[in-house]
Amino acid sequence: MKLNLFLGASIASVALLVGCGDSSNKPAANPPAAPATPAAPAAAGAPAAAVAEAKKVATEVGTETKKQVTQAAVDVQKQATAAYQNLSSQLTTSLQSNSDSLLKNIGTDLGARVTKFGESLKTNEAAKAQLTSAMESLLGKNDAQAVSGLGKLTDLKLTPDQTTLAKDVYNAAAALVTQRNFSSLEGMNSEVGSVVNSVWKGNYSQALPALQKIYTQANLTEPQKNLLGTTFDQYAPGWRENAGKLQQGLNTLKGFTK
Repeated sequence: MKLNLFLGASIASVALLVGCGDSSNKPAANPPAAPATPAAPAAAGAPAAAVAEAKKVATEVGTETKKQVTQAAVDVQKQATAAYQNLSSQLTTSLQSNSDSLLKNIGTDLGARVTKFGESLKTNEAAKAQLTSAMESLLGKNDAQAVSGLGKLTDLKLTPDQTTLAKDVYNAAAALVTQRNFSSLEGMNSEVGSVVNSVWKGNYSQALPALQKIYTQANLTEPQKNLLGTTFDQYAPGWRENAGKLQQGLNTLKGFTK
């Protein structure tokens, strides 16, 4: 009986040990499989397409904006051009009713010169504005202000060709202003005509003798003297001082002849 118990216990122990050994040698349970790399979605190209579309839209918006800006600039240019052309036309029309044929001819020529000069300005809005302002002054018979404004045009970043056209405009305006304000001077018809025709052609040196005679011998008001100074100082600097010296010389000669 004891032997049987002992054998049973021994067998049970061996079975237990064998079981434990089997347990330690069993391979571990398979680890969870790593998640498979997801297949590229069918719409894998969608982000690139979206970027391309966004760029396309941005380009279209940018192009449209540029068109709008360009059109706005064109509209501004047209308005500026229309403004000085309208004023020039008004000035020419206002002079046609004048009985002075020379004044009418100068006015017509001035209008043509203004148009030619204005067309050359293109995007030079500062010069266009200055030209418009000067034409407004001429139309309103603010002649000193007009020639002063026209004289400043050459300071507004003009090209060489534009500078030449600006001087052409100035010459015609100087002739118009002189004829309008001094043609009725008593005893000075010849001198005034000489000055007008000379400066109209841009020949200021040729105009000087008659101009100095008008300045020193005509009975001028202070506004008239100032207008002559404003009109001729720019292209004949120092002429008034020389006119004064000339008059002093003439007075001296008169003293000797007495």
